[in-house]
Amino acid sequence: MSIDAEDRAEARARVQTESPRDGEKVPPMRPDDHSSASPAVETPVEARQGFLGRPVLGVLIGGLVLAIIAWIAVELLAY
Repeated sequence: MSIDAEDRAEARARVQTESPRDGEKVPPMRPDDHSSASPAVETPVEARQGFLGRPVLGVLIGGLVLAIIAWIAVELLAY
């Protein structure tokens, strides 16, 4: 990996953040200029698969609620 690619990755990492600062709007998501280095040089934000937080928690709670409803339905119908 070249030093130039590492410098560019570090510069991208300094610019990228996990969340907006001071109530700023979330900027539109656009692809960054990626390096052609092999292996690819990515910042931690670029390498992450998706967002965490409330949407993920909602899906987990929703799945748990559906599982409980299914359990109750099976209990009522089977006995």
